[in-house]
Amino acid sequence: MAKLTVHGDDLTLASILEVLPTEPERQWRKGEPKGAGRIHLDSGFEVLVAQASQAQVLPSRIRSYLAECRSRGVSFSMPRIVAELQLQLAGDAGPATASAPLDLPLGDLAVFSDMGISLSLTTHP
Repeated sequence: MAKLTVHGDDLTLASILEVLPTEPERQWRKGEPKGAGRIHLDSGFEVLVAQASQAQVLPSRIRSYLAECRSRGVSFSMPRIVAELQLQLAGDAGPATASAPLDLPLGDLAVFSDMGISLSLTTHP
């Protein structure tokens, strides 16, 4: 699964949300509770970019989503905005996919950098 989490100031987030290709899965506002007695320090949202049962399918879906974002003029490299693409891979997918690679060529990493997106990779059992 690939999720994009973006947080920052309200005006910039609103301008991004207006042209984003999909609706956010989750949104929060600065000062709202986030559990365990803590509050959000800034506003933000989370968007599901891609979901696939095989890791090798994710890069093409991520490329398509980010290409659509770019065609709409979306960029996350603005001041006061932080964007992170979270790749979550299942560690118990079975022997058929356990050794399947997740390839992100330099071109993909350059797109992330150009658009102001950092990358986070996690595996879940």
